[in-house]
Amino acid sequence: MSDNLPPDAEKSRKPFELDPALLAELSEVTNNPTEVIDVAIRQWLQRRAIKEADNSRPLTMNPMVPPRGEWND
Repeated sequence: MSDNLPPDAEKSRKPFELDPALLAELSEVTNNPTEVIDVAIRQWLQRRAIKEADNSRPLTMNPMVPPRGEWND
């Protein structure tokens, strides 16, 4: 998914260790596990950013309920 990248951006390759069983499962599902991993990481980062944005919103306080007998009998 390179549509989020600027046209002049280059992808870089970084070696990392991956569980062989996980790689075998990915290979059964797709011919290009690298792209699947790329998309999964992007989605994870997107969800993390959304979650952090949700946590940064101020909480609205519930209105105080008056003691029994004033208006909530």
